[in-house]
Amino acid sequence: MFIVSECSTCFIGNQNHEYRLKTGSSFYMECRCDERPPSVVILKWFGPNDKEIMPPGPGTKSNVYTEWWDDLTNSLYITNMSKSSSGEYKCFTVYNETHYVHTYDVQAYEAPYFINTKETQYVINGSDALITCEAKGDINPLISWHKDNFEPIEITDDNKYEISSEGLLIHNISIEDNGVYKCVAADYETGEEVAIDIKVEVVTMPEIVELVAVPENIAYEGASISMECIASGTPPPEYSWKKIYKNAHVDGKPNYKQILNKIEFENVDKNDTGIYECIASNTAGNVSKQIRLNVLVPPKITQFKNAAAVENGTVQVVCRAEGIPVPKINVAFFGESDDLSIVWDSKVISDTETEMYLSFLRVNRSHEGSYICNATNDADSVTAEMYLTVFYKPVFKEPIENVWGWNGNAVNLTCDQESNPPANITWRYESRDISTEKQLEINRIILNDNNVPVIFENDTMYGVYECIAKNEYGTAKKVVVFLEGYAPPPIRNAIVMNITSTSVIFAIVGPEQINGPPVVGFTSEYDLLNNYNITDIHINRTWSIDRPYKINKLKPNSSYLIKFAAVNDVGAGSWSNYLEFVTLEKSSPEEPTWSTDIESIKNGILKWKVGEDNGEQIDYYVIRYCPVVYLAIQNNECIEETIDPTNEFYLNNLEGNMTYYFELVAHNVLGNSSIASTYITLPEREPGALTAGSTLGIVLVAVFLGLILLDFLLLVLKKKGVIASCIHKKDKKTETINARDRKGLLRENTEIGRSSDGPKEFEYNKNTGVVTGKHSAV
Repeated sequence: MFIVSECSTCFIGNQNHEYRLKTGSSFYMECRCDERPPSVVILKWFGPNDKEIMPPGPGTKSNVYTEWWDDLTNSLYITNMSKSSSGEYKCFTVYNETHYVHTYDVQAYEAPYFINTKETQYVINGSDALITCEAKGDINPLISWHKDNFEPIEITDDNKYEISSEGLLIHNISIEDNGVYKCVAADYETGEEVAIDIKVEVVTMPEIVELVAVPENIAYEGASISMECIASGTPPPEYSWKKIYKNAHVDGKPNYKQILNKIEFENVDKNDTGIYECIASNTAGNVSKQIRLNVLVPPKITQFKNAAAVENGTVQVVCRAEGIPVPKINVAFFGESDDLSIVWDSKVISDTETEMYLSFLRVNRSHEGSYICNATNDADSVTAEMYLTVFYKPVFKEPIENVWGWNGNAVNLTCDQESNPPANITWRYESRDISTEKQLEINRIILNDNNVPVIFENDTMYGVYECIAKNEYGTAKKVVVFLEGYAPPPIRNAIVMNITSTSVIFAIVGPEQINGPPVVGFTSEYDLLNNYNITDIHINRTWSIDRPYKINKLKPNSSYLIKFAAVNDVGAGSWSNYLEFVTLEKSSPEEPTWSTDIESIKNGILKWKVGEDNGEQIDYYVIRYCPVVYLAIQNNECIEETIDPTNEFYLNNLEGNMTYYFELVAHNVLGNSSIASTYITLPEREPGALTAGSTLGIVLVAVFLGLILLDFLLLVLKKKGVIASCIHKKDKKTETINARDRKGLLRENTEIGRSSDGPKEFEYNKNTGVVTGKHSAV
């Protein structure tokens, strides 16, 4: 920034000043009245175009502006000098009605700068070389040269260096001429100068250090591969590639693209097999090196077509494949057929082609489906699919079918059959007990469309219907007996099979004979005995016929009434007589039921089904597990754990490929359930894998041994630590116990279900015959 504050105004007389500033710098000038004159102060600035320069407006920016600091000072600001802002700036004032002007000629100039100058330049050993350095400025700058640590380069008598307007000429280049040369450009008028370091490197002959194929020089057809040529030399060499053809007259177009020192094959084929040459060149010369590329051809299935056959006829399926090396073929069928009448045969046709035959000596419907041919060689594995179609006459799974109808129910008379090609369906109705008008109505329905089911919207068209299916390979018939159906009669019997505090399970014997569709389930209506005298609204429960007839969420120690009815598609039958039952009082939970799901055990989870809680919520489970060796439970290695209410236990801490014996007990405030036990064989773990328990155990043992060693050192050296404390307290503890139990009557109670982290309890010691206990005075 350029600042001048020598102007004293209000001033008398005119003045001229010149200033030369570098572009990008700033300029500041003050116009000032040193003493306030009797009249109004007038100080104005005018720019090169004689236009008055004003202060910047609110929210605007200007490169040239004025600013009043006080009533006697008006300052000029040029924030960024440039050629366009150069010119005469005038400060104007009036004193005693006379005009005075101070003129400031402010000119911007360009500092020297370099053009067309490379920071790295190469020279050839043994020759003369010109190191170019070109600079521009307002005037042509003066060029000077220095080498390395800013030491001036002097032209010797043998004229090693020669400075010219084009640059620095170096004669008879040698390795010693490597280094950094500094070119300095100076403006002799302003003294401004700039410098640039030019690295001079002496050229050396290229040498190919490495020539490799990535990932390797054996490529599969269709794969991507690249070849990289790495060479040394100064300057860094340029690379070119070419393929070497055995026949010089072959003008093959290469299947690669070159990127710098690499060539890349996006999709190689067998024609890309051959020798490739890399040429590395610079100004000192060139070298070359070769590499061979081998292409393997993955299998290609050339024949595996869809086929068709007639049932009981013969057919042959052929899968043919080619590739290098010759592929192996396997054919698989995705279906349920295991027919030994299929003959498998295969043969090698040539060094690149092979095939497999499937000969069907007697085709049946089970042979129809998809067949997969797999061809595999060292390069890849491919598959193809074909479909074998088997034509056969219509076949009914059930030649006679009873269909039930009832009032308000639309009935489908279907003619489900299997055939290929699809069969044409026709219907026929016969009955002696209907009128001619009804016969005509039925005929109109069954002849409406012979390829869809017959639908009756009412229940007045009972009788015997015949469905005929026919295609070009034969005919089959089906008889459909359309009968009127009724809801089931009352059930024969219902008894209580099992009852708990909150649930009951029934055994229900359905009706013996049903004139209608089969029973699909049972429904019930039940309530507390007292509620039957209060309301007619009771709880309903319906079961499908294949589910346990169980009711949950009952009140403990309560009397209930329940009645049942059988249900079929027509509806629910008549209610049975009321059955009365009484739930049990609240008690300990029912025994859990193990769920030995193989997949869950493979995933490290052992599950069980939660039994009835019998009126009080289960608050925890106790699980005990022991390893089994040669069918013997290792009781001394058993582990017992108390877990929160759940239905699964994680097996991560147990050893793989080993059998364990498990016991499980559910607990509520009223006590423990009976013990549920099972044997589980855990799957083998991956070799070398440690269980989480094993890993944690190793860490804990290491920490424990370290603490014991540290405590032992404290005992030996300073008679301090845990061991030392135990030695001193042993006598006192023995005395305390003996004071309570002088005859040795107490032993610890380790009964299953007690929390291991609570206070110790004692019980009667059978060896002494004296009774003591939790609340004993002993």
